[in-house]
Amino acid sequence: MHPKAIIIGAGIGGLATAVRLRVKGYEVELYEANPYPGGKLSQFEVEGFRFDAGPSLFTLPKEVDALFELAGIDPRTYFNYEQLEVITNYFYPDGTRIHAYSDPDAFAKEVSTKTGEEAERVKELLVKSEELYDITHKVFLEKSLHKVDTYLNMDTIRSIMKLHKLDAFRSMHKANESRFEDPRVVQLFNRYATYNGSDPYQAPATLNIIPHLEFNMGAYFPKGGMYHITQSVYKLGKDLGVRYHFGKKVDQIWVEGNRVRGIESEGERLPAEVVVSNADI
Repeated sequence: MHPKAIIIGAGIGGLATAVRLRVKGYEVELYEANPYPGGKLSQFEVEGFRFDAGPSLFTLPKEVDALFELAGIDPRTYFNYEQLEVITNYFYPDGTRIHAYSDPDAFAKEVSTKTGEEAERVKELLVKSEELYDITHKVFLEKSLHKVDTYLNMDTIRSIMKLHKLDAFRSMHKANESRFEDPRVVQLFNRYATYNGSDPYQAPATLNIIPHLEFNMGAYFPKGGMYHITQSVYKLGKDLGVRYHFGKKVDQIWVEGNRVRGIESEGERLPAEVVVSNADI
């Protein structure tokens, strides 16, 4: 008999975790209060037109592809996307319009042409952004911070030795203001704090890591819209045997002593060896 895992929340993190646990041999059940999957990565329709809700830009597509590859399935049979030539269009009250080309050189030239800011300063920020990513991603994106072996790993040790380069003790706005003279360019790069709901006047300059994902690693758009990410991972889980329970709110995680025993939903206790919470914090 296979061990059972229960996942709380069908956001993209919950959907992805369901696939990973199913591939590992767990019987997986996912409970979601909404009547649909996706969480913030959802969609709505108005008068026959479909709109993506929530995230509007797709980076690191290899992380979605990896879910299908783990299951031994060609990702292209479920999920397709294309790289964007222009990531974003910026419109300013004074009539300035900046095309954020995905090519770093073209983007730097565009900013320089439209604002008079030196192209080299834009390139320098993107180099700094890549450095921030190189220092942090192996530890914070690829390892679990609650495990002891994470801190004994050479990648972690190298990252710790470079912590002084993270620019964590001034705000993103202060960092951008010190680099650029044109307030429109400062505003453009301040915007990246809003990706995770932060305030660039308070958030640390470490968040200048985000432009690296777009300009140095590439920005993409799924064919069928952003919601196609949700649909494809949901369908993959379903095909693998994940059982979904929509419209079922989880009241609490069932704990006895210091052990998790399962969940409580609508007055019923549902046992499981593993419980993963993907609820909105």
